[in-house]
Amino acid sequence: MSSPSFNLRCYGRASSVDRHAFAQWVLPVQGELAFELEGRCVRLDRLQGAFVAPMAGHAQSATDHDRFLIVDCPASMFDADTLARLHRQPVLALPAEVRGMAQRVGSTPQEQVDDDTVRRELPRLLQAFSLAGSATRLQAVCARIEHAPGEAWPVERIAGEVGVSSSRLHALFRQAFGLSPQNWLSASRLRWARGRLASSDASIAQIAQHAGYSEQSALTRALRREWGMTPGDYRRRYRSAQ
Repeated sequence: MSSPSFNLRCYGRASSVDRHAFAQWVLPVQGELAFELEGRCVRLDRLQGAFVAPMAGHAQSATDHDRFLIVDCPASMFDADTLARLHRQPVLALPAEVRGMAQRVGSTPQEQVDDDTVRRELPRLLQAFSLAGSATRLQAVCARIEHAPGEAWPVERIAGEVGVSSSRLHALFRQAFGLSPQNWLSASRLRWARGRLASSDASIAQIAQHAGYSEQSALTRALRREWGMTPGDYRRRYRSAQ
């Protein structure tokens, strides 16, 4: 491809593995996506997106009421260091500015997403994940939290991973994500739990424990608050869509 493009898509049941020569961002607007990238299965939602490097194998599966902004870019738009960094760490904690951009474009009918939209919005995306991007410094610790959300992650530990004081960490998270570190951790734990509810036969109590919740009822309260359903409801809804 010679020029970037923005496309709004709704995904259905599991797709086959795809590869393409251009780079791609997958930015959730509504709902969530079970995303397989080079053999790694992750879950994407409005706080977490993905970068697909050129020729990286990927597949996806979603339920009803999903909507995603797909940004296709020629690899030539990236410097070598940025492309290599995104290739190494393709699961992305989405900065507040990127989430806002995805919501703006995602609320627009596809036929109105024109070249002017791309010229206006793409620089925000490129800047957000450049070396100077507000969330770049935090991507590594967010990835470690995402990998093991059930571990103890007090603010002091997260701050130590980043190499700043606890107060500075709060400021960095607020600036980048519009959330506190503990709110980000809570979202990661709930995302992990949703993935296990959808993909495993483990009991809800086991999932709650391994996700870092004090008890099953804490997971139930969190899922009902954020998604309007109980863990059992969520599992049945997801399985019925497969």
